[in-house]
Amino acid sequence: MHINALNHLARLLNFHSTTNSQTMKNLTKMNNGILHLKLSGVLFILFITITGMNVAAQPGLTFYTDAGKNTISDGLFIRSAFLGNYWSGKNQLKAGLQTNLINSNNIVLSGYCINGSRDFKIKRTLLEVQGFWLWTASSKILQETNYGITVSMKQKHFEVLIGTNFRTYSFRKKAIEEYKIEKDARKIHENLNLMYSFSYNLKPSDYRWNAGLTLTNLDYFLINQETNPYLNLHGSYKVSSPVSLFAEAWYKNAGSLNMSTNYFGFVIRGGIKWNF
Repeated sequence: MHINALNHLARLLNFHSTTNSQTMKNLTKMNNGILHLKLSGVLFILFITITGMNVAAQPGLTFYTDAGKNTISDGLFIRSAFLGNYWSGKNQLKAGLQTNLINSNNIVLSGYCINGSRDFKIKRTLLEVQGFWLWTASSKILQETNYGITVSMKQKHFEVLIGTNFRTYSFRKKAIEEYKIEKDARKIHENLNLMYSFSYNLKPSDYRWNAGLTLTNLDYFLINQETNPYLNLHGSYKVSSPVSLFAEAWYKNAGSLNMSTNYFGFVIRGGIKWNF
């Protein structure tokens, strides 16, 4: 009887080992973008599970669509993004995905991000410290990862953000295989890049409607070089207590510190925010 039990256990272990081996083979065939997507999804679900036990936690969703054109887009591009966030007291976690609807590069998943932040209040000034990780794909050949930290100060009408990021440009897996790129030529690193944002709003943040102007070199899924800022005209309207509509117009020059600045591109954005 013991011998039969041992044989049965051996067969189970052999099946388990074979199954794991086949699973690993299948996983290695998946591209880097899908693997990163699964990782971000797991982290986000884990956070929801943990904070879901806290009755004070509040979820929120943001959805928007961009339409724009620039000197390298080869015509009009349209993309959408979906971001989820959870507040728990003074802490917040966000995760988001960006997809291309119309794009000459034929890339569906073009970016995803994860960031966590904590609010601090010094007298009447609200400070937010945020750490983030961002992945974007500009084409089927190149991808970019960024991680860093920002500190923002919010007042009645003004908001200022300063931060730094570490950027890595790298060839994607298929490009490495197709062009046989050597290991030491696959990545380029940039350290301690400057991030900034300066905003002015006509009304306080809790007002039913608002409009303002921002000069910045960053967006949800984009961090530009210090010398390539965006000018952002934005407005919002609270339909109800949890739901807000917003619209933005982005304009970018080819470089603000050049001797002559040239037009690069524009983006028009419309979206909705829903805080449960």
